[in-house]
Amino acid sequence: MKQELDELLCKKYPKMMINRNKSIMETCMCWGFECGDGWFNILDHLMGNIQNHINWKRSQRASALKYNRSLQRAINGDRAGLIKYHTFGDQPSEQTYERVERDINEAKFRDVPEKIRQVTLDQVKEKFGTLRFYYTGGDDYIDGMVTMAESMSGVTCESCGSGAKTDWNSGWVRTICEPCQEARDKKRAELIDEVIKRDIL
Repeated sequence: MKQELDELLCKKYPKMMINRNKSIMETCMCWGFECGDGWFNILDHLMGNIQNHINWKRSQRASALKYNRSLQRAINGDRAGLIKYHTFGDQPSEQTYERVERDINEAKFRDVPEKIRQVTLDQVKEKFGTLRFYYTGGDDYIDGMVTMAESMSGVTCESCGSGAKTDWNSGWVRTICEPCQEARDKKRAELIDEVIKRDIL
């Protein structure tokens, strides 16, 4: 992947990229994104959705914990935290106090979502014509997103991002569209001709 695209992903998702500049002894991310530019959009959307999911789950967890603490204190006689929790704006309304009393009477504590570890990338590369996205952290939902993104790469040209199919017959397995394959074959033929001419002269 081009350096500017690599740097853009690092800038957009810094929490995932903490391994990017570590040594080869610590991580394979030192090599950067080892795939073509055509998969940039797949990676950008995948990483964005992963980070949004993590942020949302953390927000839900923090909200549930805060509510449960406030409710427990309110049940014990200190309503201030629960009033503040339900107040939107500068001052609590009559509905706020009604809601606080209802919460105390019902005493229903909220389910607290499990904590999700921040996803950090270990290696991103092409293998057998499709994307491989190796990481630490996350949850089952993120596992599903990664599986979907990897399968999408199997129908997306690694060079330009157009629709493509995986070619198993050319010796090196690639997912590439016909125009990109033709351009690649032409360039290869030109290089071979140049080498032959150089050897002859």
